[in-house]
Amino acid sequence: MSWINTIAQGIENAFKAVRPALLPIPPLLLLCEVFQRPGLSAIATTGNIIKRMPEAGIETGINPCGAPNVNNKFIRIICEEVIKEIKDNAKVTCVLQPGTINSIGTGASPSGPVVVRSYNTIPVNTMGIIQ
Repeated sequence: MSWINTIAQGIENAFKAVRPALLPIPPLLLLCEVFQRPGLSAIATTGNIIKRMPEAGIETGINPCGAPNVNNKFIRIICEEVIKEIKDNAKVTCVLQPGTINSIGTGASPSGPVVVRSYNTIPVNTMGIIQ
């Protein structure tokens, strides 16, 4: 194994240890959550960042010398542009595992109507956007 692969594997292992995989959430709970979320907001993100800036020792009020503090405006501009980029250009690509798309319908046969059940038998790709 080359030294680059060794380093890459070490980095990958470190990320796996720090950030474990998400636990699956039942679809019904996810559906309920979707309707409760307000969507991305540059103003809310700006406010949250500014609230936490003192943790890093960054002044959020008027500078000690009396000059106006431009940090808050700078943070707002960054947040607005990042959120705008995500909302305007982000694309989400998902895959649905076999058996996740189910449907029930009515079919016809020589002996009369029949109930038809179907489901996807292969993985299905789908796309979406972020609001």
